[in-house]
Amino acid sequence: MREMQKLTLKYYDQHWKTLGWGSGKVGTEEQFQAWRKMTHEEIDGRWGPCSYMIAITMQRQSGQKLLPEWEEAAATAMAVQNMHLQSTKFENLACYWSSWHDSFRDSNEMKHFLNMKMEDKCFGFFIVAQMKSGQKDRRKRDTALLKVEWRE
Repeated sequence: MREMQKLTLKYYDQHWKTLGWGSGKVGTEEQFQAWRKMTHEEIDGRWGPCSYMIAITMQRQSGQKLLPEWEEAAATAMAVQNMHLQSTKFENLACYWSSWHDSFRDSNEMKHFLNMKMEDKCFGFFIVAQMKSGQKDRRKRDTALLKVEWRE
């Protein structure tokens, strides 16, 4: 996790003038340095308590007859949804899908770090952590969302 986060910062150190930083923010070098300092502090701060950062990747199907890319992306998203659903079984588990910093997430450097092929895609990271003790579980299940209307 730490290696990937440091690689993210290194990437923006090299490309911030042309790509911006984070998710496309642009500005002065002073603004970039402030963002960089905050992001570096998050390695041990915000992200420090995380147990896992699971890369969400889509490996494109090989062969002559390819599925449409949107179908493979949808199947990947459904796998992440299943991880979310499974995680609700554990009261003190906190999970979410981070799209990460899009310029770096979509870069060749990220593909190399994750041992991906050029046609594969990274969609971010599934973040897994334990909730702080005493923190209230804010997950809610709205039964209105579970209603289905069947038509013939």
